[in-house]
Order: sequence, then structure tokens, then C-alpha cells
Amino acid sequence: MFKAIFPDSKVWKELVESICALVEEGVFVANSDGIKLRAMDPSRVAMIDLEIPSSAFESYECTKEEFLGLNFDDFKKIMKRASSKDKLELEKSENEARLKVKFRGTYTRTFSMPLLDIGREELSVPNISFSVTVKLLASALEDAIKDAEVVSDFAKISAENDVLKITASGDRGEVEIEITKESGELLSIELKESAHALYTLSYLKKMMAAADLSDVCILMFSTDMPLRLDFGLLTGGKITYYLAPRMEA
Repeated sequence: MFKAIFPDSKVWKELVESICALVEEGVFVANSDGIKLRAMDPSRVAMIDLEIPSSAFESYECTKEEFLGLNFDDFKKIMKRASSKDKLELEKSENEARLKVKFRGTYTRTFSMPLLDIGREELSVPNISFSVTVKLLASALEDAIKDAEVVSDFAKISAENDVLKITASGDRGEVEIEITKESGELLSIELKESAHALYTLSYLKKMMAAADLSDVCILMFSTDMPLRLDFGLLTGGKITYYLAPRMEA
């Protein structure tokens, strides 16, 4: 038996959208500690790692570990029907291969989703000692990615002398964005050494879907190594993305 009530369906609506941007289907693992999801995009270039503790819910009950295999595009369509004043209730009864999604507001609406029998792949997160850790406003990183997309499909992210720099170039031109503490958008930066790496902008853009859930993000990277991007949820929990680098020619 699994039953959880979340006070603000709008948060879950944005949460599902941030998952759906990268992953077509996956398995929520629910146990007494809360809900987790770890999945890779179809091309296996990016990974999402989601954790929502039981304390983030208004009410939470999970008598045994449950594996909830879902099509996230279908889940997203259901969540679009949520009102901003609705509470969200998720429920899976014993021996039932369906997830009930209820919106409790002025009146109660109940959707039922079939659970998918998805083979669970045991994914491990990259074990990397990052050279650079940057805490910055999510809106600043989102704007920089949009700027870079104007001229290229890829962007080089680098850090040196307490400056985060995002550059891109292509047939359409060149752009350079510097984010510093003086601007108020870079909140902190830790450098073990200067670093740089090239990443695909379409994936970075998809990862920024989580910016609606958090004003601040933490960006970590090393030279020519996977990037890590963290968004802490105000309600509790966090979304972490990993993105493989693109090797420069």
C-alpha cells in the first residue's frame, strides 16, 4: 500500500515536466523514506537523479517498497489538469497495477494510470571529484544557455579567477557570457583548479526545466568530464542532473 498527499499540485506539475523533458519513462521507487527516481535519457547522454523525502509530503504511507513504472508524457498530461489550489494525492493499492492520481480542491478528480513493467536498471551516479563548484541563480544560467543557442548547438563552460564563463561559436556567430559575484548572480564559486568542457545545449536546456522549482542551482564540472547540476526543492528533496561532455575536435 502506497499513499501520499502533497499540499501543492503545482509543484508536482513542474516536477513531472522537468522529468519529462529528459526521460520518456522510468520507475519511481517508493519506500518508507520517500520517493526516488534515477533514469537516463534514451541516448544515454544525460541522467536524472530525483529524491523527495517523506517529510516533504503532508501525509505519507508506504507499507512496503513499491516500484511505479510510468510513462511520463502521460503523467504530464494528467498533471496539466491540476489547479493551483489542488492538493495532489498519489495512491497504489495492494496487488493493483495502477496508480491513482487525485486532485483534491473544490471537488475531487481521480485519474488512474496503468503501471508499466519496466526493467529496472541499477544505475550508479558518476564518481567524480569536481574541480569547480558554482552556486548561482538558475535564471542566470538559463539566460546564458539561451544566449549560446543563438549561435551554436554547443557551449564551452569554463571557470577561472572566480569567473564562470559560457562561450559558444559557430556559423551563426560567437557569444561570450561572464557571470561574476559582482553581478549578484554568482553566489559562490569554489575552484580546485581552472576547468573547461564542452556540452550540448539542447540537453542543458532540457535540464533547465527544473529552474521553475528552485531559484538557485549548483553547477559542478571538471575539464572534459561530465557536468552535474543540482536543484534543491523548496518543499524538500532535490533533482540532480548529469550530462556527458562533448569532445572537441
